[in-house]
Amino acid sequence: MDINYASEIEFLKKVESHNNRTLLNNDQTKNLLLEYPKLPEDYLIYLQEIGSGSFRESQFNVTAPFNLEDLGLEDHYELKPNIWFFGDNFAGDFAGFDLDQNDGKVVEFWHDSGELYYTNKTFKTYIREQMLM
Repeated sequence: MDINYASEIEFLKKVESHNNRTLLNNDQTKNLLLEYPKLPEDYLIYLQEIGSGSFRESQFNVTAPFNLEDLGLEDHYELKPNIWFFGDNFAGDFAGFDLDQNDGKVVEFWHDSGELYYTNKTFKTYIREQMLM
């Protein structure tokens, strides 16, 4: 599968007034894969082509993988240990992957209920929706 984000890059150029995202280089991508070998390819390509950071003036934020422990929230919510998030909606909800599933589909963590919701969407499909494309 040949994945690229050319149409998303063009879309963001039209709708954003500024861009402060940071692109991952090949070495950084390899290091991510060493630490998280089950990360989906479309997510990694996104980080290389569009980059980590927010888009659409804080509509959504995409970053390197993190978990609840990284945020100091492990005592407030209970999740499986192989849930790794890649982003948030600036309202306390996170999106990520269940790396135990190894299917590349996005999960959402809703902070209000503490529930994990399996979207059944690939990263690329999910992120296009967050961009309001």
